This record gives sequence, structure tokens and C-alpha cells, in this order.
Amino acid sequence: MTILSIILFGEFTKLTGKELENVLGPFSFLGYALFQIGDITLMLVPAITAIAFGGVVVSLFNKVGLSLQDNLNTKILKIINVVISTIAGAILFALVMAVINWFYQFNNQRISLYYPVLIGGFAGFILAAIAKPKHPLPTGFIIYTITRTILNALRSIEPLVMAIIAVIWVGIGPFAGSLALALHTIAALAKLYSEQVESIDDGPLEAIHATGANKLQTIVYAVIPQIVPPYISFTMYRWDINVRMSTIIGFVGGGGIGFLLQQNINLLSYRAASVQMLAIAIVVASMDYISSKIRERIV
Repeated sequence: MTILSIILFGEFTKLTGKELENVLGPFSFLGYALFQIGDITLMLVPAITAIAFGGVVVSLFNKVGLSLQDNLNTKILKIINVVISTIAGAILFALVMAVINWFYQFNNQRISLYYPVLIGGFAGFILAAIAKPKHPLPTGFIIYTITRTILNALRSIEPLVMAIIAVIWVGIGPFAGSLALALHTIAALAKLYSEQVESIDDGPLEAIHATGANKLQTIVYAVIPQIVPPYISFTMYRWDINVRMSTIIGFVGGGGIGFLLQQNINLLSYRAASVQMLAIAIVVASMDYISSKIRERIV
């Protein structure tokens, strides 16, 4: 039902954006941005479906694995682990190489399929042979490491470079600039949010645990009260950064007042450019004042 709702939302957004693009005239970029949002949503549907299906399959196999672990002896578990790990390693390496092949187009099955399958299968076999049959897999740590690596890679790319890539991908306009700022903001805030969670005080956690609370109650009453104020502060600070960065993004085709400022400078219309620079200064100062007041009131 959720997947169907996402598909309907994507189709509706695309159709609405297309109609608005034809109707809005000078503001047709809003319709184009809406169309691109719908297109990206539909593009993400296969990935969302695969993740949801994978979660269901993993949950089922986890239950089966736990039941087998309790009922089978160590030798049989060792054999099952070796077989499954070999297959999983081969599939994982094949998928990674398929992504690399999509970028570089090797056009050679030995490089794009056979070698990765052999290497992955061998690596899975070695890991299964070394690991203990009943040793729990640190799934949470693996997901945390992969997610943090992806976010670190995104954060290492400057918003200006992201804006250039977004302009090539979706075209010149405000949507390209918004996309670049959104990606960099997500990566930056994710790091700040995660570090804040890692540095919370253990005292409230121990106190809530002592009352017999479950994991959800511990998160609600011991974790969230400690992270909400810094979360708001980080978000407001990032909002202030994005307001200033939006001007620079406009110089590479990201739309907004920065794009207009560049046009006026190129046309030697310095009077209009000075007015726009004054408007930018007023907006930045206003945003700084508003964000500081919000932080004082909430934090």
C-alpha cells in the first residue's frame, strides 16, 4: 500500500508540474521543479521496494536462523554458515562490480561478473571458516559504518560542486541549487546529530533503566530530551548557512538571486547588482536575527 501511494504521489506530482510549467509563464521553474520531484520519486520506487522486500526476507531468515541455531549442532551450523556466506559474498561483490561497471562500462563479463563472483565467494568462505558458528553478526555496526561512510563522502563534496552536477542533471534553475544544498545539508546535519546522540549523558539512561522501562520508553524519556535542544540549534545554524550559500550556488546556474546577480554583473548593470547585494545583506541579517531569537526561545 505504501509503495502504491509513493507511485501515485510521483505520477500526480509529475502531471501537476507539467501543467504548471505550461501555465505559470515566468514562474514556470516552479512547475519544472515539481516535475523533477515527481520524476525522482518514481525513480526511487524500485530502490524502496527492494529495501522493503529485503527487510522482510532478512526478518524471515533471521527467525529461521535463530530456530536452527537452537536445534542443530555446531558442525552442521558451520557447514550452513560456510555455504550461505560463500553465496552471499559472491552476490555482494557482483552487485558492487555491477555498480562500478555502470559507470565505467567495461564490456567484459570476466571483469564485471566472473572475477567478482569468485573473489566474493572466496572471501565469504574464508570469513565463515574463521567465524564461530553461533557468533552474532554485528548488523547494527555494519549499517552504521556503511551509512556514515556514504554521508562522509557526500559531505566531502562542496555544495558548489554539487550544484554544478545538479545543473547538468536537472538543468539550470532553483531546483538544481535546492538539490545541491539539500544533499550537503543532510550529510552535515547527520554527522552533527549522530555525534550528539553518541555524547549524551548516561545518568538519565541508567535512571530510566532502573525503573524497568523498555527500549522505546528509554529513548523517549532519556535520549530525546537531551538531543532536542542541540538538534534545533544545529538546524537553525545550518539554515543560516544555506541562506548565505544560496547566493554562491546561483553563480553556477542554481537559480535564485545569485543567478540574477551574476547576469547583472555580466551585463555591467551595476546599479541593479548593488540593489541585489543590498537585498542579500538584509536577508542574511534578518535570518541571523530570527534564528537567534528562535534559539533563545526554544533552546
